Amino acid sequence: MVTARHKHGVAALSGAVALAAVLAGCSGSNDGDSKPSQGVSTPAPATSSADPQAAEKAAVLKAYEGLTAAEARTYATAKLDPELEKYAAHKALSDIKVTLFYHQQQGTVMKGDVTRKPDVTALNTESEPLKAVVTDCADSSRYDEVNAKTGKVKELKSPGPRRHVVTATAQRSKSGAWVFYTYTIERGRTC
Repeated sequence: MVTARHKHGVAALSGAVALAAVLAGCSGSNDGDSKPSQGVSTPAPATSSADPQAAEKAAVLKAYEGLTAAEARTYATAKLDPELEKYAAHKALSDIKVTLFYHQQQGTVMKGDVTRKPDVTALNTESEPLKAVVTDCADSSRYDEVNAKTGKVKELKSPGPRRHVVTATAQRSKSGAWVFYTYTIERGRTC
């Protein structure tokens, strides 16, 4: 009796044999200098990316990295980082300034690191200016609010998940730089 599992196994084995035959046929040498094959080689990378938007996505992610680094420096010192306005404008910039004001009023700073996994989830290259959305998973479990004078960690008001989805929207300026206009930590969404 032939089962579906048996048919799939035979098909997979046949495919593997065919692939081995093709690879063996391609590795032969016609110059008489027979050298053993070193295995399957990987093809050279293509000169053009499979994703036509890859360069633009990379530029968006680089700007996002600049934004989050400037934000972290701002909160670590309780002083506005001079690079921040290069990457943030409008609501994104004002939200960071509001948080900075909070830290200044409380006499606190942020210490540690936020682990991030950003991805460009939307990119519109047809619009003028170009627009992008970055979705990130920010893990702040090693990022603490501390008293700026004593270094003592401030107790969390409501302990809970410290991994949240962050959504940020950006536009490419006429100079070609990507600037973020919104930067929202979605406290109700964990990742």
